[in-house]
Amino acid sequence: MKWDASQINLYITLLRNSLAVPIKTGAIYSCQMTINTINKKIFELLDENSKPAARLEYTNNAFDDAIIDAVEKYMLNGIATGTWISHLVNDTKTRLRSKIRVETGGIISIRLLHRKKKYLFKKSAGWRLRFSLVNKEGEDLLTLIPLVNWQKASHDFILQLNEEYENECDSFLILQAVHCANCSLSMMTGGEVPALVSI
Repeated sequence: MKWDASQINLYITLLRNSLAVPIKTGAIYSCQMTINTINKKIFELLDENSKPAARLEYTNNAFDDAIIDAVEKYMLNGIATGTWISHLVNDTKTRLRSKIRVETGGIISIRLLHRKKKYLFKKSAGWRLRFSLVNKEGEDLLTLIPLVNWQKASHDFILQLNEEYENECDSFLILQAVHCANCSLSMMTGGEVPALVSI
């Protein structure tokens, strides 16, 4: 059976509505922002008017280098096994903005150095795959639910934000979480991915 675009969109809408479930604090909701997968290397964050607000664009299929075009333009570079840094593209001093690192147990930490905050990116333990970004108190800030997109050979993501932390979840942090999800999914499905642990 082959589905046309309208059937696929209807299916995704129904699936999104069925997956919008409360998480730990009970204040989660499907937000006005959405993540649009252009292809396996380009992901856009769309605002409530479906206009691009930010963009994550990888330079290769292994997810080791990318450009994050949010309020400012950042480079995301893999610098070591399971470690990435972000810095401003036009910054002559190359000040780090964030550091992403794979920790033990498959948890990925995101440190926003300019905010002096650390977040943990975790995969769900249940049968329904979902990723959560939590703060140091263990409260969920956002949830990403991946859906396989066979036409684009990638994943679409349903974005859910905790309304208590909506202001903290800016486009830069959301796209950092999308990067973590891409690396995790590629590792789980046997795709190209930079080494996440040293042997």
